[in-house]
Amino acid sequence: MNLSDGRPIFIGMKMDSQLKRRIASLAGPDSKYVSADDSTFLMLGRLGEDEYVGKLVTERMTTDRVDDVRRNVLSILQRVCPDTRFPAQLEILAVELPAEAAKAE
Repeated sequence: MNLSDGRPIFIGMKMDSQLKRRIASLAGPDSKYVSADDSTFLMLGRLGEDEYVGKLVTERMTTDRVDDVRRNVLSILQRVCPDTRFPAQLEILAVELPAEAAKAE
């Protein structure tokens, strides 16, 4: 088995239709917290037909840092969608880089 430290990971959750609508309707200062293109805060991603929201992490991580990122993701989601309940556990997914996606096609 070969390990790779050059592949980013995504820590987040699958969005249901209600959360998608809430995030799509963000306006004003809160809109900066969720983006499809900017990884400063939270990003939107896809896995098949499912849409996810979470944090893109490009650097190597330790296990305690994973928990820090989980808390950060949930904190931001609670800020922008205060009336929504979120799961305590998030998913960790490998991110397919654009060059890898092009090779697969």
